[in-house]
Amino acid sequence: MINNKVLASYNGSQRGFTVRSMQLEQESFVNGDFNFENIAAGPNNDVYLPSANHIYHYDLDGKLIKDMAFPDAGIDYTGIAVTNNRVFATYEGSQLGVTVRDLDLNQISFFATGIKANGIAAGPNNDLYLAAGNHIYHYNIDGTLIQDMVFPDDSINYTDVSVIGQRVYAAYNGSQEGFTVRDLQLKQLSFTNTGFDINAVAAGPDNTLYLSSGNHLYHYQSNGTLLKNMTFPDDRINYSGISVIFTSLT
Repeated sequence: MINNKVLASYNGSQRGFTVRSMQLEQESFVNGDFNFENIAAGPNNDVYLPSANHIYHYDLDGKLIKDMAFPDAGIDYTGIAVTNNRVFATYEGSQLGVTVRDLDLNQISFFATGIKANGIAAGPNNDLYLAAGNHIYHYNIDGTLIQDMVFPDDSINYTDVSVIGQRVYAAYNGSQEGFTVRDLQLKQLSFTNTGFDINAVAAGPDNTLYLSSGNHLYHYQSNGTLLKNMTFPDDRINYSGISVIFTSLT
C-alpha cells in the first residue's frame, strides 16, 4: 500500500485522475477517455472510478485492470466507496440503489433505495452512509435502513459524504455551501460555511478533510480552518471526486 496520497478525478477540458501528496502537490496523473463521476482508492495501490454503466479499476500508474460494464445501459453509477475487501457503488437511472461487489468487481449483492444518491461512504460497522438531497441515509450493507437524517431546510443538497473513525463529514450546497461534521448517529457536531460549491469530500488524517470544487482542491481542518487551496491553472478542469490514502480508505 502506498500511504499518504490524495487522489482526485477530473473532467472538462481533460478527463482522468491525479495522484497528489497530502500537501496537494501533483506527483502523477492519468488521462482517460471517460467522464468519471467519482473516485475511491483501493487497498492495493489501485483506484476505482464510476462512469455511466461502467466501474473502472486502474492501478495508480494508469494501467486498466478491469472495465466492469453493467448490461443495462440505463444504469448510471454515481458514487463509490472501497474498503479492504468490498466495493460499494450507488446507481440511478432505470434503477435506484447500491451494489456490493468484491475487489474484482463481481457483484455479491445489491439493494434498492428509491433515492438518487450523490455520494456514498463505508462506515466502521458493516454499514453505509448515503447523501441525497437534504437527507443523509444510514444503511446496513444488507440494505436495512438504520436512519434517515433529514435537514429541516429542503433547499440544502448534500453532495457527498465521507466517514473516518467516529465522524461523518458531508458536503452541501443550495441555500448554504459548506460541510458538516457529525457523529455516527448523524448528530451534528459542527459545520463550516465555505462559500463555494463542493463536489466531493474525503476525510484525511489528524482531523482534516479534502474538498473538490471546480478547478480547486482544498485542504481544511475539521474546525473550518483552510490549510491550502490548490488551484489548477486551467479553469475548464472540474474535479469531480476525491479520495485519500493513509492508514484508512475514504
